[in-house]
Amino acid sequence: MYQLVSFSEQKDSVDRQRYEIAALGRAITNAESGQRGYLLTGHTLFLDTMEQGRVDTHTLVARLDRYATDLELILPELHKVKQLIHQKFDVMDRSIQVQMRAGSYASHLTVSKDKGREVMKLINDQLAQMDSKLQRLRSDYAQEIRQRVIESVIGAILLCMLIIGVLLFSYRNTTDLLEQMLETQAVTEQLSHQVDHDLLTGLPNRRSVDEHLETVFQRARHVSKPFAIFFMDLDGFKQVNDEYGHEIGDALLIEVASMFQRVLRQTDFLARQGGDEFVLVVGSYLHRMELVQLAQRLIQLFTRPVIVRTKALNIGVSIGIAEYPRHGKQVKQLLHAADQAMYVSKKNGKNSYSFDGE
Repeated sequence: MYQLVSFSEQKDSVDRQRYEIAALGRAITNAESGQRGYLLTGHTLFLDTMEQGRVDTHTLVARLDRYATDLELILPELHKVKQLIHQKFDVMDRSIQVQMRAGSYASHLTVSKDKGREVMKLINDQLAQMDSKLQRLRSDYAQEIRQRVIESVIGAILLCMLIIGVLLFSYRNTTDLLEQMLETQAVTEQLSHQVDHDLLTGLPNRRSVDEHLETVFQRARHVSKPFAIFFMDLDGFKQVNDEYGHEIGDALLIEVASMFQRVLRQTDFLARQGGDEFVLVVGSYLHRMELVQLAQRLIQLFTRPVIVRTKALNIGVSIGIAEYPRHGKQVKQLLHAADQAMYVSKKNGKNSYSFDGE
């Protein structure tokens, strides 16, 4: 079973590398599109597209470098690709400089254009070779997985026959064995759940936040749609802990988590970041007013005391909001922006919301 899991993980790793290779080709093409747009129109806006393509290209190359340390199969082609990428951007930069000096589209840029096309073809050839190698490797892993599954099925059949034999001799012992197996499975599922969820509130934890944000971020980049991060910190929670103890504080966190969930949509992602901090990811909205209304609904929850074990607890919530791409184009930037906005809400009297830098 361990080998089966290992082969499955290796196959998934190959799939991720193939995705990065395809993304690398798109990033270089995007940069080239920005260059051509500038050469044809002279609008500097296209240079932003080119630079973004350059940044994405270097990021993807760095990821492939990390993968290649574990898988030397694609190292020769990756080394050539990095050299060609350097040539490609060097040609693009020179053509931009010529255009800037010429002041309009220069006819002698045709040579640069042909050179860029030639280098791009070489890059695509190398990327195709890398993908072809990985595809064959993936096929080998898939074949090995199928073989392991067959062996596992045969093993399971033999195990079932053994269990039936044991049942014929000792029903009670077999019942105990089955109960132990079920308990082990339940414990395994519980441990798997605990890895990604907060033990107290049952909400996703910090690790789940990172994974979910990466998924939302990649989708937002591809479809050019915004998403928002709410960083929420409870006001007055420390006083509750100091006055009533941690047992009441824990019960309050459980109740607050439930209150938050009652006003959220199914598409919203709520997690406990730690302590009395919560993170909310809003992945689907059209206008900023929707974020404002959601923040107001969350704050409205605390206009009355929260009843926990017959105790009326007066607390509030300070909210910081950051939007992609307005407040950052990377996940870490957005989390930092939301955190800073939350501290602004604290300074402005608490139980309020703020957008980063506004």
